Order: sequence, then structure tokens, then C-alpha cells
Amino acid sequence: MELSSLSVTELNKMSKPQLISALTEDRTDTRTIVSTGDKRGQLREIRETRDFAGALLSSQEVAWTYFKNGNVDTITTVDTDAKGKETNRKVVKHNEGGGLANTAAERI
Repeated sequence: MELSSLSVTELNKMSKPQLISALTEDRTDTRTIVSTGDKRGQLREIRETRDFAGALLSSQEVAWTYFKNGNVDTITTVDTDAKGKETNRKVVKHNEGGGLANTAAERI
């Protein structure tokens, strides 16, 4: 709702929650909520995007696996919507000696 198009009378009739909702409807906040590593050195991170009221809009999980020599093996990125349904998956595979082996992106 575009508040600038409303008259003062219309604004005065709006409740406080309606005003707050109108002022913050396009604001989002993305935060890393989980960042873990296991004893083998494999890493995982989850980021959530929420609206100003705190409702979940989407999330993204990124997982890194490593070869025994310490080089990155794969980076897997999975995007999900607010209901937890997977919307995109991308896997980047590396060679053991370094460099990209292949890249596969799946659109769901």
C-alpha cells in the first residue's frame, strides 16, 4: 500500500498494525542462523530471509565438502521457499588437485 497516496483522514482511520505493515511491507532481513563444521572439516551454513514481522520468506543452505588434501570437493547450494519446498539446487564440483570439475544447476 502506498501511504503517500492516502489522505490524512484515511491515514487517521488506519490502525497501528495497519500502518506498521504498510511501512514495512518491502523490508526483509537475511541472517545466517546455523554455521557448523564437523570433525572431518565439512562445513554447512543456513541463511534465512524474513520479513519485518518475522515471517519466513525463504532460506538457503550451503554445504562445503573437502578432499583429504584440504581442497574443496563440492559446494552445494539449496534454496527453499517459505513452506520449505526446494526451489533451486546448484552443485559445484571441483577436481582434487584444484579447479572446477563441472557445474550442475537444477531448476525445480
